[in-house]
Amino acid sequence: MEEKKEGRRHQRYQVPEGSFVTLGPSNSILGQILDISMGGLAFRYINSQPDGPTDQSYLDIHLTEGDMCLGRVPIKAVSDLETPDTVTCKADGPLPVSCRAMRRCGVQFGEMTQGQISQLASCIQTQTIGGLP
Repeated sequence: MEEKKEGRRHQRYQVPEGSFVTLGPSNSILGQILDISMGGLAFRYINSQPDGPTDQSYLDIHLTEGDMCLGRVPIKAVSDLETPDTVTCKADGPLPVSCRAMRRCGVQFGEMTQGQISQLASCIQTQTIGGLP
């Protein structure tokens, strides 16, 4: 039987625990990066806004210790799916708390400057854990 290959152009890399992206007005959406490549990245987030990240056009990437690796990266959302993960909600009072589902979003990087491309390559080379199959 022939092995099925993904149609990706760029190698994906694991990121250190605590790597995240911010996007939206005033960085209102926070997502945990799952993997990154020179072409895009995937992250998961709590669905707390009606539109989510699909209508955003830029994000900031933070790979280690909260330091920004790359800012104002142009993006295009290519997937945004609900995951089976759930968020544990606690009510501090008598009223029920509405919980939101976790989502997984994949974004493709848009047209970056040469400086952004170089900075992204450097971040991937020095701050990722290793390649994914």
